[in-house]
Amino acid sequence: MANITLKIDDELLTKARLLASNRKTSINAIVRKRLEDFVSSDQSRQAAIKGIDSFHRRSNARVGKKNWSRDELHAR
Repeated sequence: MANITLKIDDELLTKARLLASNRKTSINAIVRKRLEDFVSSDQSRQAAIKGIDSFHRRSNARVGKKNWSRDELHAR
């Protein structure tokens, strides 16, 4: 595993250490988990975009010029 260096405000670090201690974990574990979640959420988003794009390409839906009026849509 690689090591990284972060610059963090002293007060923030003190509060984070206290919170981590209360949760019986470490700052390292918290940062690692947040980074994993960050990357995972982006990968999920990218997969969703690819799925939507693939669906659109396979569908027969066509986007064209509007040929109706508001009154036509709401006619009863």
